[in-house]
Order: sequence, then structure tokens, then C-alpha cells
Amino acid sequence: MSESNNKVTYLQMIQGNIERMSTASAIFKGFAATIIAGLSAFSFKDTDTTILILAFIPVASFWLLDTYYLSLERKYRYLYEQVRTNNKDVDFNLNLWTMNKCEKCRSKTRIVDLFRSPSIWLFYPILFVVGITIIGMRFGGVI
Repeated sequence: MSESNNKVTYLQMIQGNIERMSTASAIFKGFAATIIAGLSAFSFKDTDTTILILAFIPVASFWLLDTYYLSLERKYRYLYEQVRTNNKDVDFNLNLWTMNKCEKCRSKTRIVDLFRSPSIWLFYPILFVVGITIIGMRFGGVI
């Protein structure tokens, strides 16, 4: 296999991982939105308020998982860029632990930076506000 074919194959391997991380992120957002929709539906029934509050645990879990997968996606994107620009040898290594040694990669994947990502802060906090509003309305007797 030629060097060019090896590089293309390696980039395709990395791109496959990036696509999986992105798909997982979309699935987490769908599940979290479904839970909040279910929360609003259950709030109209005579449901214990504790159950409504417990619905936030999976939403928070999906928030953390989505943030983790965004971190992995960014690391794979960095690896992709390194291979594409010939700054990394084509060794077919997909191990991201070596990325932790890279300061530029670490600065893009810190938790603080990930929470600032529009895909995170424009979605999950809004879900929490909607959920808290629903529970507040339930406690207040509006629902």
C-alpha cells in the first residue's frame, strides 16, 4: 500500500470515530429532551413530586456524557488535523492518551471550554430551566 493510501485510510479511521462521537451527542440530546417532555406530561397527573425531581438525574447524566463525547470528538479532530498536515506519522494509532501531552489539544478539551460550547450551553441549561419551571408550576398548584 502506498503512503498516500495509508494516509487516506488512517484519516477515514479517525473520521469514523468523529462521526460516532457526533452521533452519540445527538442521541444524548434526544434522550434528554424526551425526558423533559415526559416530565411535562407526568406533571399533569397525580404523580409524586419526588419522581419529577428525580427526572433531572438522567438529564444531568446525559449532559456530562455529551460533554465527555465532545471532548473525545475534539481530540479526534485534532488528531485528524495533525495527520492531514503531516505533523503526525501514519501509524494507525487511535489512542487519544497521547493527546493529553499536547498543550494545544488540552486547552480545547478542558471542561470549562466544553461547557462554553454552544452545543452544550444552548441546550442543557434551557432543558433545566424548562424542567424547573414545570416543577415550580406543579408545586405552585398551577398544574
